Amino acid sequence: GGVGKTTIAKVLYNRFAAQFMITSFLANVREDSKSRGLLPLQKQLLNDILPRRKNFISNVDEGIRMIKDRLCFKKVLLVLDDVW
Repeated sequence: GGVGKTTIAKVLYNRFAAQFMITSFLANVREDSKSRGLLPLQKQLLNDILPRRKNFISNVDEGIRMIKDRLCFKKVLLVLDDVW
């Protein structure tokens, strides 16, 4: 820990993000998934993918389906930071 992996990931993300149709940088995935569960992380990802649209998902399985539908056949840069 503490060697700057998140900082390096964020710099690379910012450098290459313009080359992708959809981008998302989810930080603290391990901590957030432990404390709040996966549903809020899915909602955050969907909000990054479709910011102007309300994404009403009520469970993780529905989130998985919606994410797959939205990302299919698109050039995506997705960074999940601090994953267990």
